[in-house]
Amino acid sequence: MALTLSHQSALDAIRTLRATESNVQEMDPAPLAQPSPWIGRYWTARNFEPSLWRWSRPERNRHLHVAVPRRRGRVRMANVDVHSVWGDLPANSALWIDETSRIVCPELLFLQMSETLPFPMLVQLGYELCGHYTRWADEPRNGHITDCVAAATSVAQIGHYLSSIKGMPGVNTARKALGYVCDHALSAPEAALAMVYSLPPSEAGYGMGPVTLNERVRLGDDDNWTSVRSRFPDLMFSFAPVGINYDGGGHLDLKGLVDAAQQVMEADAEALAETRQALDEKLAEVRAKVVDDNMRNRQLASQGRIVFPVTKEDVCDRKHLDDLTKQILGCAHATFGVDTSEFVRTLDDSSQKADRAALIASIFPVAGATRSSYGTM
Repeated sequence: MALTLSHQSALDAIRTLRATESNVQEMDPAPLAQPSPWIGRYWTARNFEPSLWRWSRPERNRHLHVAVPRRRGRVRMANVDVHSVWGDLPANSALWIDETSRIVCPELLFLQMSETLPFPMLVQLGYELCGHYTRWADEPRNGHITDCVAAATSVAQIGHYLSSIKGMPGVNTARKALGYVCDHALSAPEAALAMVYSLPPSEAGYGMGPVTLNERVRLGDDDNWTSVRSRFPDLMFSFAPVGINYDGGGHLDLKGLVDAAQQVMEADAEALAETRQALDEKLAEVRAKVVDDNMRNRQLASQGRIVFPVTKEDVCDRKHLDDLTKQILGCAHATFGVDTSEFVRTLDDSSQKADRAALIASIFPVAGATRSSYGTM
């Protein structure tokens, strides 16, 4: 028999699966399991030995969450939270993992977490499930983030699932949150910026949505001097053809360049030529990246799109992001004649600055920040 992981336990499992290159959308559907111990007559710690159970064990500070159909097959054990599903769920609401474990599907998970996560964090979860990155289950905020993974679901799939649900708690909240989510986030910072700009001021956002992420911009045929035929700006606004490209701390491998230079300084005569060649190659690599960035911005501008480079320092400093946003609005007004006065009023409203700073601090580690009322991912 198997257990169907639910709520936070299902989220932890999905993050682990995606980080190990499992495509959640290719997993086989299965009905909710009716639990029965696979060792002994009663649920004990023996059922969760590592040789039998690959997920987190029930602990006082980290309960195991399990979904069961209509109160059948209860798991009577300390630190196990059982969630009974009373309504008729759509098909494919659970996915098969192995002989002892199943998980609720990402669409049902999004609905379940609408009851436990603060609203902005639910939106952020939607970006993660519909994007191509996943957070580390053991440390979602400050831990390692795995990029280049298959999306677990999409905005359309979640929307279709929610439209077929009737009478379950959290549906209205989930539908509202989904309205601020978009597909194709390639990284957590992209998703965080999209969320902050999309959320309304009542939820501590800038209220500048909707936005699009990584939309293909085809270049003109006259760009014959480059083999690049398309660009994908990280984020584009809908009120004007302006957007953002996020350049994180590892965008330019400056540390690798410093390390290569250090190796030249420490090399003996025999290794000097090899280390100098490695330094030249690293310098050429970093330089090529700078050249490509400048080319990207020019090419997008030639297609009528102005894209602002944004760094990690811009995001992690609360004032910098406000200043950057004001520059973006200034460009939209001066270059494209867009009336941005409503956005500017929101930006200048001192009563909203503290909430916006708390929201940003809940997503990005900010030096000296106090604990946010929004919680963390």
